[in-house]
Amino acid sequence: MPQLEISTFPSQIFWLVVSFLLLYLILSKIIVPRIASVLKDRENEIKNNFELSEKLYKKTESINQEIEEIKKQTELESKKIINDVKQITEKKINENTEILKKNLDKKLENNDKEIKKNKIKVFKQIDKISFDISKEIIQKLSLKEKINKNSLKNLIKRNLKGINDGKS
Repeated sequence: MPQLEISTFPSQIFWLVVSFLLLYLILSKIIVPRIASVLKDRENEIKNNFELSEKLYKKTESINQEIEEIKKQTELESKKIINDVKQITEKKINENTEILKKNLDKKLENNDKEIKKNKIKVFKQIDKISFDISKEIIQKLSLKEKINKNSLKNLIKRNLKGINDGKS
């Protein structure tokens, strides 16, 4: 075996040392710094992304708080508006109810007046009719006697007055 020959050892050791030194130099000066810079860039990118995510998270939290505050304010405003509308509606309903009551009271008064007028008219007509009927009845019963109109009227008025007083 030629590798185990002692005469070639110094040259093999020389080239071994040269190749290791060359490999060491290439690795230490070129490859390792590039790998280190890539790792450092990655680490910086990760830190930046983490910091950015924390900032965004805080921003999101503040936005969420603002949204909650706006939501609460909106709820309060809507409740206030609803209560205001309720009060206005109740007020209008009460006003309209009062107006209707007044109108109904006026109509009732007018109807009462009309009823009283009609009642008076009816009693006048009853008075006249009863006078005429009474006159005819008395004339037919007495056959020839003439009847005193004034006494008959007074008698009918007293009877009607008793009827009116009993029904009113």
